[in-house]
Amino acid sequence: MPASLQDFAEQRRALAHDAHRPVYHFVAPAHWMNDPNGVIQWGGRFHLFYQHNPLSAEFGLMHWGHAVSQDLIHWSDLPTALTPTPDSPDERGCWSGCSVDNGGVPTLVYTGVRGARYEVQTQCLATSSDDLITWEKYADNPVLSEIPAESKQDYDFRDPYVWREGESWYLVLASRIVGVGGAAFLYRSPDLIHWEYLHPLLVGSIEKTGSVWECPSFFPLGDKWVLVVAGKGAGIPVTVFYFIGEYVNQRFTPESE
Repeated sequence: MPASLQDFAEQRRALAHDAHRPVYHFVAPAHWMNDPNGVIQWGGRFHLFYQHNPLSAEFGLMHWGHAVSQDLIHWSDLPTALTPTPDSPDERGCWSGCSVDNGGVPTLVYTGVRGARYEVQTQCLATSSDDLITWEKYADNPVLSEIPAESKQDYDFRDPYVWREGESWYLVLASRIVGVGGAAFLYRSPDLIHWEYLHPLLVGSIEKTGSVWECPSFFPLGDKWVLVVAGKGAGIPVTVFYFIGEYVNQRFTPESE
C-alpha cells in the first residue's frame, strides 16, 4: 500500500540527523531514488516527479515519487504519483518519462515494464483531474509497444520525451541498434495515443557513445536544437552526451557534441 503523507513526514524526521543525508538538494523521504521525471510548472508551482523505490534502499519496484515547490529550493512531499499495477503493462515498475500539458490536461508519459528482467518495455499514459494530486492510468495502456525493426532487438525501448510542434506531438525514445550503437527513435502523434514511427532522430556509435542510450531530452536553445542522452556500454561507463545542431523537417543534424 502506498505510503501516506504522514508516513513521509515520519520518515523524514527519523532521518533528519543522518550526517550523510543531502540537505540542500531534494531527496526522497527514505529509500531509493534516481532519475527526476516530468518536471513541470503548473498553477504557479513547480512539480518534481522522480524514480522511487519506497520499499528499500535498492533499485526495485519503481514508482513515481512527487514533490512540489514555489521556488525550486524548498520542497513538500505529495502523494506518490504512479504505483505499479499488478497484471498490467507496468506491473514490474513505472520507469522514466515526462509530463506535458495536453490542452489543459496534465499528462504523464512513461515506460511501463514487465518481465523477470524488465525485458518488456512499453510506453504508457496517466492523467490528472485534480491539479496533479492524483493520477489515473489510461485504460488502454500501452500506447506504444512496437520497437522499430531496424533496432534488431526487443529489449531496450524506454524513457519517452514528448513535445508539441505545430499541430502534432512528437516523442523521442531511447534505444539501440544492434552492432551499431545507442539510438533515439522519433515518433509523431495527433493525440498522444496513436503514434507513427518516423525514423531515428540520431544514432551513435558503440565506440564513442555506447551500445545503448537512455533518458533523452530534445529541445531548442537559441537558434539551435540540443539532444541530451545517457550512453553506456562495454568500456564506456554511464556518461551524459549532448549534441547541438539543426532541426529541420523532423531531421536533426548535429554540428558539435
